[in-house]
Amino acid sequence: MRIHAAAIGFCIALPGFGGGGMCAWAADWTWLSPELRRVEAERSVLQSMLADLPTAPAAEITQRLGWHSEYSSTADRAEWVELRLEQSEPLDAVVLVAPPTSASGTPGYGFPVRFQVELLGEGDDATRTLIADHTREDFPNPGLLPVLIPAKGHAAARVRITATRLFRDDQRFLCALGEVMLLCGNRNLAAKLEAQGPQQVRASSSQGTRPDWGRINVVDGHIATGPPLGTRVGSTLGYHSQRMSESRDPPAPWVSIDLGAVLPIDEVRLFPAHPPQFAHTQGYGFPVRYQIELRASEDSPPIVLPTPQSGGYHALPGDNVQTLVANQSRGRHVRLSVLAPHVSNGSAVLALAEMQVWSGGKNVALRKPVNDLASLEEKGWSRAALVDGFSSTNDILDWPGWLAGLSQRREIQQQIATLDLRQQRLTQQWQRRSLAALALVTLAALVGSVVWFMRERRTQQLEMEALRQRIARDLHDEIGSSLGSISLITQDILAHGGDAAQTNADLREIKHIADETVSAMRDITRLIQSDRYGSGDLASLLRETATRLLRTIPHEVKVETTPPTHPLPVDAQRDLILMFKEALYNITRHAAASRVDVHLIQNSAQLALRIHDNGCGFHPTAPTPGMGLANLQRRAAKHRGHVEITSTPGQGTTLHFLLPTHG
Repeated sequence: MRIHAAAIGFCIALPGFGGGGMCAWAADWTWLSPELRRVEAERSVLQSMLADLPTAPAAEITQRLGWHSEYSSTADRAEWVELRLEQSEPLDAVVLVAPPTSASGTPGYGFPVRFQVELLGEGDDATRTLIADHTREDFPNPGLLPVLIPAKGHAAARVRITATRLFRDDQRFLCALGEVMLLCGNRNLAAKLEAQGPQQVRASSSQGTRPDWGRINVVDGHIATGPPLGTRVGSTLGYHSQRMSESRDPPAPWVSIDLGAVLPIDEVRLFPAHPPQFAHTQGYGFPVRYQIELRASEDSPPIVLPTPQSGGYHALPGDNVQTLVANQSRGRHVRLSVLAPHVSNGSAVLALAEMQVWSGGKNVALRKPVNDLASLEEKGWSRAALVDGFSSTNDILDWPGWLAGLSQRREIQQQIATLDLRQQRLTQQWQRRSLAALALVTLAALVGSVVWFMRERRTQQLEMEALRQRIARDLHDEIGSSLGSISLITQDILAHGGDAAQTNADLREIKHIADETVSAMRDITRLIQSDRYGSGDLASLLRETATRLLRTIPHEVKVETTPPTHPLPVDAQRDLILMFKEALYNITRHAAASRVDVHLIQNSAQLALRIHDNGCGFHPTAPTPGMGLANLQRRAAKHRGHVEITSTPGQGTTLHFLLPTHG
């Protein structure tokens, strides 16, 4: 079985097995699963799409959090909030944003689990347009990112958001929204409602302590996402007035923008400053109280715009954009006058990152002349920086495109989270399958090992049994016959007596047979005591055997080995020794030789044993008593070898034993 290297990585860390989650996931299963490959490819495409979208902003800190319903003991109680415009207006989109994290430390705190958004006309019998219906399944918590719902230009005098399943907070349930924006072109029409008063925002219930919670807080511009900023880094910080001593009752700071012509003004937007040296302070230099004045000329009577500090509950905006609605009031000079200044280190200051004036869907204040009482023109602060299109850090974007990009980022991140969950499930499935496969492989390996062990043990038992049988035959053939001969000779001596010469001859024969029996017993014992011989052991055994059997005949044993050598199995060595002994025995009994030469040649392929005597010789084809050629051939053939005999009468005999070294 072929096992991919990654397939065993799951052993590092498995969920539920004490490994600490998704193995980090060390294993890569995509090579096994087409579905996993599809998930990975889709995730890669979504991840690349995020690079072209606005980056998720840091959570904005603000004291005014939004609207909070009463607590409920059940999740399915309906709660709603309704924004009421002065007249029916066409809408491009409705934007919902959860309260800032400071509400509870939980991103997306209070955002409804299921909800719908309706556009309503004027009066109780007005038309109703449902632009979002998420009442059939749970809506993924958006965290701090906005939920933009297209309205497609439908007109509405009222916008109602109804929660049909509430957010769970421990053992109680609620609905909360940080901000509701009604986009029409580049404007947020909901900004009109704060200046008009709390009666423009209605709700099924409301709970909380002002200024943190209240119905009007959903349209106050205090939003968790902060101002709409791009990725281009600016080189300026904004506008900063000269520092004035707080104790000397100095003149109030002011700053004014000359639009160059009298224009109908829709709204004025103020971007608080946030310089790096005051990174810990949101809304540095933003006045505690102020007013915006529109003048047709520098000496004409001002039109004062209502400030977004409704209900008398003042709360500084932090870094949030403050929008003052002008309702088409006309003016050329737009002036911000400080009524209660921001105090920093004992000095009264006015600081703003940017001031925008919107007319006809455009920021007409961009790069226009700026006048003031006294400005600080250093270290990134200047009058021109008030209208350069940058905050204290980055370029300023339009609300619609920025909010749409963040909403798309939220949707893509939720899709990625869904794919990650799918990928996790698929990976766990493959892990379980791999565990099962590994268990089966392990079981098969164990079974195979047991079977192999049993077969090996059985083979060894059979070999031992065969060895015992061979030893028994050897004892019967050699020892038994020798002892039988001794018994017969002894019986003759006892039965007939005889002369001393005959008795001596018989005793010598008995001694000879006894010596042969001891020699045979020694060989058998040595074969039993050793599992195998190396080439040196075999050569020694051949020399000992030749010395013992050819004690009266001059002889020489030569050994040649070529490494690497493979020792013969014990069975083959036994038969070789027996064939060697039989050959030497025949020489001593029948050859009448005066010289015997033994030559052993062993290499990695075969073993060759050559025995030559200079005796009387014989005709190999003629029957010769005692030679036992058939017995020699039988023993050699058992080990896939053979025996060759070359002999000529009067010229001696040569025997060749050839055995392969591989059994």
